[in-house]
Amino acid sequence: MPLAKIVFKPGVNKESTSYGNEMGWFDSSLIRFRKGRPEKLGGWIKLSSDTILGTVRSLFNWVTLDGTKYMGIGTSEKFLIEEGGNYNDITPLRSTQTGLSNPFTSTNTSSVLLVTDASHGAAEGDYVTFSGASTFNGVAASAINTNLQIKSVTSSSTYTVDTGDAASSSGTGGGTVTAKYEINTGLNQTLGGTGWGAGSWGGYVDDVDSNTLNGAVNTTATSVTLTSATNFALPSDTTLSADIEITSSTIGVADSSSFPSQGTIKVGSENIIYRTNASNILGDLTRGADGTTAATGSSGAAVSFLGLININNELILYDTVSSNTLDDITRAVRGTKAYSGTDRTSPTEANPSHSDGDTVLEANAFTGWGNSVQISATTSQLRLWFQDNFGEDLAFNAIDDAPFYWDKTLGVGTRATGLSAQSGASNTPTITRQIMVSGTDRHLLCFGCNELGSTTQNLLHVRWSDQENPFEWTPTVTNTAGGITLSSGSEIIRAIKTRQEILIYTDINTHVMKFIGPPLVFGFTMVGSNTSLIAPNAVVSVADQVFWMSRENFYIYNGRFQIIPCTVLRYLFDDLNNNQTQKITAGSNKMFDEVFWFYPSADSEENNRYVKYNYVEQTWDIGELSRTAWVDYGVHSFPRAGGADSGTERVYVHETSNSADGLAMNSFVESADFDLDPDGNNFMLVSRIIPDVSLNSGGVVDFVLKTRNFPGDTLATNSTNSILPTTQQSFTRARARQIALRIESTNLESTWTLGDTRLDLRPDGRR
Repeated sequence: MPLAKIVFKPGVNKESTSYGNEMGWFDSSLIRFRKGRPEKLGGWIKLSSDTILGTVRSLFNWVTLDGTKYMGIGTSEKFLIEEGGNYNDITPLRSTQTGLSNPFTSTNTSSVLLVTDASHGAAEGDYVTFSGASTFNGVAASAINTNLQIKSVTSSSTYTVDTGDAASSSGTGGGTVTAKYEINTGLNQTLGGTGWGAGSWGGYVDDVDSNTLNGAVNTTATSVTLTSATNFALPSDTTLSADIEITSSTIGVADSSSFPSQGTIKVGSENIIYRTNASNILGDLTRGADGTTAATGSSGAAVSFLGLININNELILYDTVSSNTLDDITRAVRGTKAYSGTDRTSPTEANPSHSDGDTVLEANAFTGWGNSVQISATTSQLRLWFQDNFGEDLAFNAIDDAPFYWDKTLGVGTRATGLSAQSGASNTPTITRQIMVSGTDRHLLCFGCNELGSTTQNLLHVRWSDQENPFEWTPTVTNTAGGITLSSGSEIIRAIKTRQEILIYTDINTHVMKFIGPPLVFGFTMVGSNTSLIAPNAVVSVADQVFWMSRENFYIYNGRFQIIPCTVLRYLFDDLNNNQTQKITAGSNKMFDEVFWFYPSADSEENNRYVKYNYVEQTWDIGELSRTAWVDYGVHSFPRAGGADSGTERVYVHETSNSADGLAMNSFVESADFDLDPDGNNFMLVSRIIPDVSLNSGGVVDFVLKTRNFPGDTLATNSTNSILPTTQQSFTRARARQIALRIESTNLESTWTLGDTRLDLRPDGRR
């Protein structure tokens, strides 16, 4: 029988049907295309046997003058510096409380301690380090005097920790104790909405009151009962002092003195969110909130204040208080739903149940995304980090939080401290969306930060320090410090360095920032519109080019903007979990001219799949791999990535093995359907495979033939042929109109590259 060489077009194409993509590749995982040929992706090993607390969201490498290599690791719970495979906790402190007298209360047989500290300001999941505690009621001092995670916040003055050491009796004690509180942890899951820019609130602006449920709340509850509603009483209602229109941006009321600085009011049937309250004028409005419709209102109309509470990340509106019961409630407002217990990766229904004793937070002190806020202790958004080195030191920040600085000379055993706390610091930003060090001109930059002389975050403002001085931010005639507010958009999403310029992405357009020298220092030019990012980390700079993912396309910037033709675009957006798009992260692999985008699929709350682009050969492929952060080789010899292994967070070193950290990799590429003649009239009979595959010694790869007779049929596995390095030919028998070929390896340590396979086939009739 005649031999037919089967040559497939490079790259995976899922923009058509499998039959419509004849002689192309249709599916893949853990492979790459190199010189048009598919081959198994390089494997990985864990960097260290030590585990990491929290999901890794940021990795950054740098090297000091003495050759020491560091890597900054930002997680949802901690900030670490890796040196020589050791993880060092440098998470900044938020506050230190000294002289706490017998602050612990134990319960017999329980390892959980109740901690009393009237000024703790902590949230569930935060970390505290105790020192000076003595052994009491059977709980060892060594179990207490360590870094512990806060298990629950029971009130504004109490919380619980689990020491792991069960008490032998109940009571209070511990001696004189110091408590050092780390900066508040961030969320590990986007709350509600559809990705970056979504969610129900942006952060705290004031201290908030809390209490607990007195009785469970079921899915059909029409009221919420607290242990005490004293601090949840509604302000007095008032009336409009003037007419309002649908387009009104402020509302005048007869008396707003009893209203908080921000909150929600009801005028007629319309809910209105306000964020400023001054001289009986409520401003910075969101009209038609909570699913209501913006409407006009006449002078003298009633204005009712609506209370807002948070239970397990469900926001609930109420407009009356009776004793300790909050009535006239509206469940799951502003796109929220709850998670089960402490598991933020398992959201529940829109009107979830809550247990007796669950924490209730007064939530009018939360503000919406994209609005000017003064972030204090706690944030309620996905914890992302940005970092850059200033010489040997490291500057970093959590998104929309204070900037921090770590001085290398103090060593990895010393925590980072606030930028404003550094010696000689002057007018440093106190809150920023992102920090960065500019290129050769060496200015420290803050994007989306508070303006000079203000404590309010301006999400369009850019500031920079004096040249070569990251602590001097006061502009003078003798330095280069300064700032500017971008002219368009509502918020900066991300800035990224490329060759001799910085790209700044806002929610609607893109600006180029270039160093031009005094007196202006930096020049700004808008260079693109409708080119914004789908997520802050969905962009990467490599080979003097910038690649990013928007909400509808992939783009490249190399002096000009271009859409990247993508053969897996529809597949990606159909597969994407639109509630968790903020987690999308990009990474480059310069060894193979590749860019990854890791994303959460529709059935996952965390990144579990990727699309990959070879920017030299202009081919795409897809696969499954759980990675939440990535940094390319350069300082280190191989790329590194953060991800979870059986629920344990690690940093992995890629392209260093043929296995998945000692386990077999399920690596495959599968073709689209092909037939014998252009019109698909004839059945084919395949009797023999002559493989052309490069295999390592001891490697095995399976050639799988899948068949069907019509495009609407399900592909059925017809035969699996195991190919060894010594295999010359493999006999099989497959008969169908359409055949797909799958190359797969699942054994440990195999590596392969596919050549031009030949099949022994002949026509076998039309029936």
